[in-house]
Amino acid sequence: MPFPRPDARPIPIARILTPRLTILICTHNRADLLGRVLASLNAAKRPTTPVQILVAANACTDDTVTRMQAYQAQQDDKGWLPLRLIEVPTPGKSHALNRAIPEIDTELTAFVDDDHRVDENYLVAIEQAAATWPDAGLYCGRILPDWDGSEPAWVHDNGPYRIYPLPIPRFDQENQPKTITPEEGPIPGGGNLVVRCDVFTLAGEFSTELGPHGHDLGGGEDSEYVLRAMNRGVRCQYTPDMVQHHYVDTERLRIGYLLKKSYQRTRSTSRIHGNGRVPLFMWRKLAEYGFHSLFSLSWARRRFYWMRTAAALGEVQGRRESGFRGRGLALPPDRGMLGVEALALFTGASGLIAWIVAGDARWAGILPAMGVAGVGAAALLAKSLIDFSQTGPHMREEVLTHYRRYTLFALARLTAWAFALMLFTGGAGVLLYFMLNTVIGTPWSAGLAFIAAILGVLGAFSLQFIRKLRFNPGLLVASMHYRMSRLYRLWQWMTPAFITGLQGGAMGLVGLLLVAASWQLSKEGRIGDLMALWAATLFFAGTITWTGWQPLARAPRKQPTRAEDAPPNILMIGSDTLRADRLGALGYHRALTPSIDALAATGTLFANCYVPCARTAPSLISMLTGTWPHTHGIRDNFVPDEDTRLKVDALPTLLKQGGYRTAALSDWCGSDMGKFSFGFDYTDLPEDQWNLKYLIRQGPKDLRLYLSLFTHNRLGRLLLPELYYLGGVPLTQPMGRRARRLVSRLAESPQPFFLNVFYSTTHPPFASEWPWYTRFADPGYAGESKFAMARLTDPFDIIRRQGAPKKEFDLDQIIDLYDGCVAEFDDEVGKMLAHLETCGLAGNTIVVVYSDHGMEFFEHDTWGQGNSAVGEASPRIPLVIRDPRLPARGKIDDVVRTIDLAPTLLELCGHPTTSNMDGVSLVGCMGPDCACPELDAFNETGIWIADIPGLPETHLRYPNLLELIEVPNRGSGTLAIKPEYCETIFAAKDRMIRRGCWKLVYQPLNDGHLLQLFDVEADPMCKQDLINQHADIAAELWQNLCRWVGGPIPDPQETSDLNEKGAS
Repeated sequence: MPFPRPDARPIPIARILTPRLTILICTHNRADLLGRVLASLNAAKRPTTPVQILVAANACTDDTVTRMQAYQAQQDDKGWLPLRLIEVPTPGKSHALNRAIPEIDTELTAFVDDDHRVDENYLVAIEQAAATWPDAGLYCGRILPDWDGSEPAWVHDNGPYRIYPLPIPRFDQENQPKTITPEEGPIPGGGNLVVRCDVFTLAGEFSTELGPHGHDLGGGEDSEYVLRAMNRGVRCQYTPDMVQHHYVDTERLRIGYLLKKSYQRTRSTSRIHGNGRVPLFMWRKLAEYGFHSLFSLSWARRRFYWMRTAAALGEVQGRRESGFRGRGLALPPDRGMLGVEALALFTGASGLIAWIVAGDARWAGILPAMGVAGVGAAALLAKSLIDFSQTGPHMREEVLTHYRRYTLFALARLTAWAFALMLFTGGAGVLLYFMLNTVIGTPWSAGLAFIAAILGVLGAFSLQFIRKLRFNPGLLVASMHYRMSRLYRLWQWMTPAFITGLQGGAMGLVGLLLVAASWQLSKEGRIGDLMALWAATLFFAGTITWTGWQPLARAPRKQPTRAEDAPPNILMIGSDTLRADRLGALGYHRALTPSIDALAATGTLFANCYVPCARTAPSLISMLTGTWPHTHGIRDNFVPDEDTRLKVDALPTLLKQGGYRTAALSDWCGSDMGKFSFGFDYTDLPEDQWNLKYLIRQGPKDLRLYLSLFTHNRLGRLLLPELYYLGGVPLTQPMGRRARRLVSRLAESPQPFFLNVFYSTTHPPFASEWPWYTRFADPGYAGESKFAMARLTDPFDIIRRQGAPKKEFDLDQIIDLYDGCVAEFDDEVGKMLAHLETCGLAGNTIVVVYSDHGMEFFEHDTWGQGNSAVGEASPRIPLVIRDPRLPARGKIDDVVRTIDLAPTLLELCGHPTTSNMDGVSLVGCMGPDCACPELDAFNETGIWIADIPGLPETHLRYPNLLELIEVPNRGSGTLAIKPEYCETIFAAKDRMIRRGCWKLVYQPLNDGHLLQLFDVEADPMCKQDLINQHADIAAELWQNLCRWVGGPIPDPQETSDLNEKGAS
């Protein structure tokens, strides 16, 4: 359930135009059928409303165009409906629709397929429906098969084995008019649909990833469009008198066509409604249908289950392709990965050769390793269950009652991976024992092989542990039960030089042992054992190299020629929780951001940019749609699946219409860019982090810790993404390499690109890779926050510490860690800017540096993001825009909002903005000596996960997060706010408005509200309330804030009284 929208603006539907009707027909090589539908239209009763026909000939190679031209030549003489013709060369119905709709200038548009005929009262029924239900934006009617008696008898069979859905579309909701809703459905298609003109503006274009094209019979583009429009507030009215008849092609009633149609249609429908995950019941259904299709005896039953199996296969494939994680961008091969892929093939071949050549002797080495791996994995599982601690919200009833089997599956999966890793490392130990045994010439001992396997497992664990402790201690912090201070002495000993020397020495000893064993085997003529030894060694070495190899980005192989007036590329680089005041260009006392400062000096730095809500999901959505939260409807991070389809088009969707290729890349903080319908063509993102099933798959800490040591690499990203993208674990450096390689691939096309790279580098718990976590920290610090902000890995600790006072925190150390994270992010920005130069893109790429929100460090008695509207640290972010075509502007102190970024980028690339956007373009103030418009910045707090300090004692409150959330769809596991709390949460939000130097803050109380006024320029910490000295300014700002919130404006005397009561 979305939050209430008392402040939502009305959705424009009935724009006043000339009351005319356009019949839109998209056709592809069906000239005869097209003539049939035109004849039915001309035979239909004429309404009083003028009617015209628009035919979009979509990549037609028959005589469709000639026939339409002949129609046009006769239409006046024969009194036919006037017809216009446009030719659309790009194949695909969605392309034809998107090309034709801008040509329409009438109030109503009726979609008629080229294989339909309309009922004689069809046109009159449209006119009557539009007059009867003027508040509706969509009208749908009945679609009935046009049977002529030549069809086989089985199509009329209503028995238990009837074939459904038939390849002949049918939509019949009986004889009573009704409103179609997304919740109840069924969602109509576009075969018999009437659309008011303003809906086209509101809903945008048809999806070109859906719809029939070529030999793909799948549809779905029309149903997805209708669903999108309804989710954006458009009413859909079912009108039974609007009737169309669908032509019956007997060729479509053959088994081959039926199977193909069942698969592709169900796949299309499943892509619309899915979320990227295939529920277990779909696999069970597929298995059941497949079994019956093979072993049914009667022909009718077998045919029925063939159809059901094909449909179930399409449903599974559609679910795998569903959601909003883009997969449709054709990219050239990643040159850096070619060597990695070749190594994978070589390693696999080596392992296969070792297995074959070793013969029966292989079991002498494998069985001890399997024994050790089995015992070790079982012991690790047992310890994990004893010390069990979830990584996500501890919803005992949900887990124990509804997710018992899923939890067992997750534990079994992780235990199997632990077994596999122990088998691999134990096998390496046995291989070393074989080398040593060969050199010294002693008989093979199963007991010693077992001990060697144990040593292999322990040695690999120890090496990985000390490596992570030094180079990425945040990984250990995220999964350990134990106090990190116990490891400080070990950390001091394990310097990078020591670890490098240890690894080099171990590799040298293994190399000497390999050479000695090879020499001995060759002397003894044991050629088969020699081949097995080398193949096994190459297998182990290749696997280790493959998992850790991170290729460097290279310049593109070719530099495509682009027109001089071609639109620029757009590269957005963001970091979660980056405070504006950390930029050197804004006066921070440490030199953290030389790269960002240099970028700002050559572009524009907006020093006072505000987010409307300092939580990731609503902030990113507002930024990329140019709308306030009350417009797009997302007001916090916990959003049910049905609300993830946005009510407005986002920047990637709009840019795609201008020929851009769009992509997004992020680590654990950026999953929202794949959760919501932003419209990216390509995404490299984790799954939704606010999902109970995802959190269950991360497992208990002990098991997770062991696996994380070995899977924080390519292996983990591909096969255990829940652990690779574990919250709080630094991924800055590997993500930066992937981002630069992606830029190289995008650069090889003449099309412009839009790429959003979003890091978690500066997000709590402020862990970073070596050496950044030591850059500003006190070397003598010995508290629990040496590597990361302590006790932020367990949900109960997070909730408790959200309400903890300042004295519980080592604030100086935490700020030092945060500054190290900021410096690391700036280093990545510098590397990306240098790579743009290498790729030849610096001169035609707009670069944006941004954040989703800032961070409070107890400036107002609380810490975190989105908890306070009083201070500036959370809602204010850095925003840098550099367009190489514009002269440097430098710092701008005027107030701007992140909702202004999307219209600004659209104007810079020559694309028109949409009327749905609340933001304005800032291009006019990016030139030298140009003034910015005076803008009001609004901000509201997010959901408080605990009873946070710093609020007035009588502030409106609600339970902590664990009481607020539920899992409305147990199949998906998505966490959402319970509907009964939405009104309370909405009412309890603090809000602020800033205009110029003035900032008014509103805080709801149990018996009213409290207002405070601050002069931000004179009092940047917002400590001095000036509302009594400047009541006139406060009153004006209060009226604007109320208009934004949509609430009542109280009497000024009442406001003064409430302030006195709140102050007392």
